[in-house]
Order: sequence, then C-alpha cells, then structure tokens
Amino acid sequence: MVSRVERNALLAACAAACSCFCGGATGAEDAPLVTDRPDQTESAVVVPRRSLQVEAGFLHSDLDLSPGSSSLDEVGQLLLRYGLGDALELRFAWDGWQWAEIDAPGLVSLEEDGAGDAAFGAKLALADERGPRPDIAVLAHVRLPVGDDAFSSDAFDPSFRFSFAHSLGERFSLGYNAGVAWETSQLLGGDETTRSRAIWTLALGSSLGRRAGVFVEAFGDTGLSDEGRTATLVDGGWTYLLRPNLQLDVSGGFGVSDAVEDSWFAGFGASWRWPD
Repeated sequence: MVSRVERNALLAACAAACSCFCGGATGAEDAPLVTDRPDQTESAVVVPRRSLQVEAGFLHSDLDLSPGSSSLDEVGQLLLRYGLGDALELRFAWDGWQWAEIDAPGLVSLEEDGAGDAAFGAKLALADERGPRPDIAVLAHVRLPVGDDAFSSDAFDPSFRFSFAHSLGERFSLGYNAGVAWETSQLLGGDETTRSRAIWTLALGSSLGRRAGVFVEAFGDTGLSDEGRTATLVDGGWTYLLRPNLQLDVSGGFGVSDAVEDSWFAGFGASWRWPD
C-alpha cells in the first residue's frame, strides 16, 4: 500500500499563471477562467455564481524509498467547482484511478491499481485585494473514504487552508496558502493512527500575452502531532487558454528535502467552465 503521506507529497502543481488572482465576479461571461488545477496553491477566487467548473488531469510520480522505489500514475484527478453565491463555491474532488508499483529489494515488491478517495468541501472568499491587503479566501474539505483498500484512508479526514493572492503589476501575480490537514494511515498489525500536518505553498505566476502563462512554485508539509518528516518540493509549468472557458496545462517538479529527494513528478490537464 502506498501511504497517503507519500501520495500527497507527490501531488505537485501550482496555480495557473495566466489566470489572475482577482476577486470573484457575479457573471460567468465577465469573469476570467481561474483554475485550481493541478495545483497545491489554491487560488483565492471562487467560480461565478451558478457556474460549474470541471478540472481534470493525469499525473505520474516517482519516489525514492531508499532502498527501492515506488511510482504512481493517477488518471482523473477530478475537481468539480460550483458557484453557490458571489463569494461561495461548493467543491467535489476525486483522486482518480491509480496504478502503484513498489519495489524494495528483499522487503516487498507489489503492484496495485484501483480507485482513490474523494473529498467534499467549500471555498469562501473573505476579502478582495485593496492596497497592501491581498485577496483572501478560506477552504475546508473532508475526505470521503470511497476508494479501494490500497488507496483509501478508511477515515473522514478534515483539512483547511487560507489562500492569499497579490497582483504584482500587469504581468505577475503571487499566491500563497497555509493550513492544516489530518491524515489517517494504517500501522503494522492493522492499527490506525491519525496525524496532523501543516501545509504551505508559494507560487509566482507570469502571463505571456493574453493566452499563455508560466509559473514556479515551492510547497511542502511537516508533522505537527508527531515528529513526522518534512517534505519540500518545487515545480513549474505552462498554461494555455484555448477559449475563454477552456484551459490546458503542463507541469512538473521534484523534491528538494531529504524526505523526498530523488523524487519527481509530471502531469498535464484541462479545465472547462460552463456556461462560458
């Protein structure tokens, strides 16, 4: 079984740079397409009222287990966002269909595939950018243990984070998150333990004209309830707006701390909003 800590440490991404970090609009036809995929840095923007935004993609990740290694492919990575009001959106996420391989010579060698867990939550916009004050939003989710045994926590784990965003002139934007996530995992012997982890992200985006954008990001987590390892990763990528309501993305990155050294990930995806 691949632990949730290992999977979450490798779920890389960052906010789409060509989507500005601005306050929510009241009509979909007037609002830019701002995505949360395939990111760790969640935007401080909610989708327009009565709009449905679908974000999905593919991710491959490799993790050095020392000794041995593991790899994970995820197809789907679905996020549905629905604008319930001018400042509130409902969210449903699914980890997708997953294929995992673990090879630790002399210890274990296995292959697993199956459905991942889901999550339900909401994002609430708290403040728009004004002077030195950034856009601010709060997100809260609860995991739904609906996945297959090898990819499920078997627990309703909560998480929350605050999202902040600044406009840096006409071309650049800065977004950052801070929060806490609880993770349930199985110990040897079948017992379960739930640990809390602090999560953080920092993403810098730049537009390349009206349609394209690039970004770089650093993110990570560290144990709060125990002396769990600290994972720090960096990533970057490119986004392209095919239509006002359709965006493609490509991203990849690698681990920089001891806990995730020699680890890397790469993925691609698309985001679409209805109505446009």
